[in-house]
This record gives sequence, C-alpha cells and structure tokens, in this order.
Amino acid sequence: GPAWRRAWRMAASAVPAARPDPRGRPGLRAALAEHMRRSRGVSCTPDAVVVTRGIGNGLDLLAATVLRPGDRVGVEDPGWARARTALLARGMTPVPCPVDEHGLVVDALPADLRMVYTTPSHQYPLGGVLPVPRRQALLAWARRAGALVVEDDYDGEFRYDVAPLPALFDLDPETVVHLGTTSKILSSDVGVGWLVARPELAAAVARRRVDLADRTAAVSQEAVRLLLERGDLVRHVRRMRAEYARRRAVVTEELAGLPLVGDTAGLHLVVSLPPGRAERVAAEAARHGVLLDDLERHHAGPVRFSGLVIGYGAVAGRAELRAACALVRRLVADELLADDPAADAERAAGEPAVA
Repeated sequence: GPAWRRAWRMAASAVPAARPDPRGRPGLRAALAEHMRRSRGVSCTPDAVVVTRGIGNGLDLLAATVLRPGDRVGVEDPGWARARTALLARGMTPVPCPVDEHGLVVDALPADLRMVYTTPSHQYPLGGVLPVPRRQALLAWARRAGALVVEDDYDGEFRYDVAPLPALFDLDPETVVHLGTTSKILSSDVGVGWLVARPELAAAVARRRVDLADRTAAVSQEAVRLLLERGDLVRHVRRMRAEYARRRAVVTEELAGLPLVGDTAGLHLVVSLPPGRAERVAAEAARHGVLLDDLERHHAGPVRFSGLVIGYGAVAGRAELRAACALVRRLVADELLADDPAADAERAAGEPAVA
C-alpha cells in the first residue's frame, strides 16, 4: 500500500553503516521491542533483540550458537518441515514429538532434549492454541531438563474469538527464545524477522552471526522501522485482522458440517478426513486452480492426522474464497461418497441417497 511504498522510498536513502551491527540496526531493535510489548505482551529491551531474515534464519542462527552436532532437538509432529531441515543441516537430530488438537503434548517430551521447537500460538499445521496449563508444564519441563524452548510466533497477531494468549517468552525469558517474522503481516519478500532472548544469549547469537557472514538487508530493516515508528504497521495489522476474520467466517460458513480444526487463530484451518483422501482431493482441486495442502505430508514419524490444510491469507478476495470453498465441499463430498456402497447403489438406481 501507500505506507509501504513511502517507507521503502525513504529507507532507500539511508546511509549504509560502515560496520553493520550483527544484532540489526539499533532503531529497528528499539521499535521491535516496543512492538513486542504492545502486541504480544513481551517485556524486553533492545539488547535482547536480534534482527533476522525470518523464522528459519533465526532458528538456524540459534542452533549454530548453542547446539553441537548430534544434539537432540524436539520438533512438533506433525509440524513445520523447514524447522527439521534447518536442524538437520546443522547436524542436529530432530526428534518428532506428538501434538494433539491443543498443541504440543508436554507429557510425551523426552528428558534428553537440548531444545524443543514449538508453535504455541497456532500450532502448525493442526492449528491448536497451547492452553495455559500446558504452557506452564512446558516451562517446568524445560527447567528440569536444562533445555531451551524455541517459540515460533509466526502468526501470533491473528486470533479472532478472544485476545491472544501472552507469549511464552514473557513467562520465562531465561528458558524461552522467541522468534517472530513479518512474512504473515507484510510479505515473505520483506525478509525481516526477529529473535528475542535473554541479552547474553542474544549477544552470543550476534557474535556467531559474524562468523557465519549472515546479515539482514539494511533497506528492509529501515523500511520496517519506519512502518513501526509511524504506526503504519499497527494500523495495517488491525485492518488485516478484521479482513482475515471475515475470510475465516466465509470458510467456516461454506464448510459448515465438515470436521474443522484450528479455526480460532491464524490464517489457515484443517478439514479432517479419513487417511488417504486428502491427497486425491488436493490433486483434483489443483486441476481447478485451487491449491490445498495435505496434512499427512507434515509428519516426520507415523501419520497420525489426515486432512486438508486450507489457507486463506493469500486469496485475492472473499468472492474467490467462497467459490474455492464450494469446490472443496463438493470434492470432499464426492470423495467420501466414492467408497459408500449404499450411495453407489442408490445413484445407480437413479434415486437420491438418504442420510
């Protein structure tokens, strides 16, 4: 929009630093600390913030700083495959940890993990919001195990029925590292995210970053700083939260009666289906120009959940979303009827199926 174009033009005139701060530009770190306080209830100072290129970059830098090859790291299963990829690339051993409709199952965590990666605000991909008792149990487990908790807050700004739960970091900043990104509130092309940790750990990450010759583009940092300082980003998030709530209402209305999971937050939800059905529905939908995701492919271990992951953040408009949902409903109905002998017999007889 106009605010982004204005910020980008102004940022392009910024003078590059002769020796860029590996933690990120000071003005942006201060603006992010204030943004985190207002939007996510996180109390931190700018020296606790490292500006990254996004969630994956933040996780990679943290792993390179505090872990050694072979260390075991808990990852949600099903979960974000790129987290497993980043850890494997650093020589770590990702350990699949079960989730349910509420998020990470804390009681199932092994005691020998050095770190656990989790998406408590909106579990990816099932969509559960980790309840307060589990959050407390997770932090107690981490203290007992001497492990770090990595909190991926990839779309924590978007919750619709009630206010977002406070970030894990604010409950235990000694144990939790918070990762955030502009990819959902702006665009992944912006390439700006943040890592929030206790100051001495943030400083260690910054030192390791120098060794890795890793940095975030200065122009993107300046543009995001301007958006934050002028209040443009807050206004944008407020508008988009209202728009995404309307889109969510379209999806839940059009898919009413189907088993929906994870629709209280974020920019996607899940339609639960019997095993093996989602892949066929997604393939047929793609032939009609509608892109869906198969929940089964997000598992690292045995498949425990089956269904369609339906995102509504990138759809052109609500009319297109409504049409896509109508297609999904029809394809799901056809798929479920395909193996129903009674329905087949009634169709062959030319009579309507009776529920």
